Amino acid sequence: MDDNSKIPKKEISKKETKGIFSSMTATKIKAIIMSVVIAIVLSAFVIYLTESIYPSPKWDDYCGNINGPIKPLYNERGEYVINESQCISEGGSWRNGNCDYYYECQQAFNKIDEKHKLVVFVVSAISGLIAVALGIILALPSVSSGLMLGGTFLMIYGTSQYWAKLSNWLRAVLLGVILLILIWLAYKKLKI
Repeated sequence: MDDNSKIPKKEISKKETKGIFSSMTATKIKAIIMSVVIAIVLSAFVIYLTESIYPSPKWDDYCGNINGPIKPLYNERGEYVINESQCISEGGSWRNGNCDYYYECQQAFNKIDEKHKLVVFVVSAISGLIAVALGIILALPSVSSGLMLGGTFLMIYGTSQYWAKLSNWLRAVLLGVILLILIWLAYKKLKI
């Protein structure tokens, strides 16, 4: 005969079971909400701090004072009537048989905008990795989950800002390095 059969079993009522699970569910829901809120606020904080310290260039600062052609570009029959000398005399740039009044200022804007996106990429990627590392190290689940999620958001945001400028090899190397760092952190700290 089994010794455990002699021990009286306590009956748990449905009311007690419902109370235990509903309070556990409410606590888990609160932890999930807190994690999401921390992730969103962390991401917004880093993005707005970066924009405050190093603001995005404004297109109007580079091209806003350009008025375009002095004379109409098309005649009454819809034919293109401006020539290269007219275009250049009006401040345009003759490009592929068309007059582009915004070419020079657009080139200057693109150069500054690319530099800004590189800074956003670097700051977001580094901040994201630090947040994920802190999230793995910290013991409080809602805070650590929020930091890991926020760090992930930041890495995605930063990478998306500069992704188009990266070569395929650089993209692969970048993703590989991030993957190795995340695997190492998870292996060393999570030990699930």
